[in-house]
Amino acid sequence: MQTIGNASVSVDTFFLISGLLASFLLLRELDRNKGKFNVGLFYLHRYLRLTIVYAFVLGFIASLNVYVGTGPNWYDVNKYSNACRLAWWRQFFYINNLFPTDPNYGCMVQTWYLAVDMQLFVVAPLLIYPLWRWKKWGLAWLAFIALLCQASIFYVYAKYDLSPTAWATRTDDWATITDYNDHYYFKPWTRAPPYLVGILVGWYLSITKNSPTRLSKPLVAIGWTLSIAVGLAIVYGLAPYVDESTVPEISPSLKMTYGPLHRTAWACVIAWIIFACSRGYGGFVNRLLSWRGFIPFGRLTYCVYLVHLDYLIIFYAAVRKQFYYTLYEQFTTCFGVLVFVFLLAFVVSLTLEASFLNLEKFIFSSKPKSDSLSKK
Repeated sequence: MQTIGNASVSVDTFFLISGLLASFLLLRELDRNKGKFNVGLFYLHRYLRLTIVYAFVLGFIASLNVYVGTGPNWYDVNKYSNACRLAWWRQFFYINNLFPTDPNYGCMVQTWYLAVDMQLFVVAPLLIYPLWRWKKWGLAWLAFIALLCQASIFYVYAKYDLSPTAWATRTDDWATITDYNDHYYFKPWTRAPPYLVGILVGWYLSITKNSPTRLSKPLVAIGWTLSIAVGLAIVYGLAPYVDESTVPEISPSLKMTYGPLHRTAWACVIAWIIFACSRGYGGFVNRLLSWRGFIPFGRLTYCVYLVHLDYLIIFYAAVRKQFYYTLYEQFTTCFGVLVFVFLLAFVVSLTLEASFLNLEKFIFSSKPKSDSLSKK
């Protein structure tokens, strides 16, 4: 079960990739324009890219969601619909993660990630531009911010006595889980280290893209061995501690090492995989991750992310029979929901996302034609 329980580190994979892409693409823009970039367009494009589809989905949840069905637990659908009517402005300002957890304002609760990602994106140029303009000072500045964010994680773990992960809270106490989310899981300064690792990797890939450094085979073997060992330790390292009857209490030393460090360590594991694959050391891993079949599914993932949770709320709210948790039932339900959510995301992507992406490209990519007569 640790494969599922500790799967939340996959979120840090996305933070890493987001920081890497922001860094790599902005540095490329700075190289092309000799240190200049359109700040307004930089932020406007990001806001429009995320918000247009987001707004339509939220609007549907707030207004029409309650009419799509009925069921014994339909009060859940009504509750989340009403929450979106109250909290929509928090969502569109991307500040919903900065408020204490409140069930009355729990609109599209998965979008805490969007808020954190947007907040980190807003400050990213303040870290990326110094890397381009002043290499040594930029690296020192990035390291200082990373250490500051890492110190904030140690601080909240010590102050609130947080569990190593949400999976290891070992309690159903709502206050304990809320503390974990409000003080650590939802905050940009505590989730920033993987994003900052991504910025560093994006910078390194950018400055070495024309003359990539070649590593010896022993170094490549060491890199893969360490990344696999660390990755397995992160996902399965808490397995001996999740059974309260065997280990009644998790030691403070484990909480203060695994908890604050495991997400940053996971980011380093993924950073190695990206580096190795981009430099020709990926082998079958690179061939798997480069499979073209992932492309159409990858284009749907944002819409899947936006619609999946409220679809699950509707699904379980409408169930009119006892639900027995067996392995077969769970696999059947899981894959059935997965297929249906991707089909639903395909409709949303085709009708909304693709249309507005093309419209944005048409507006911002069009350049005025030069007057050929004026050159004569």
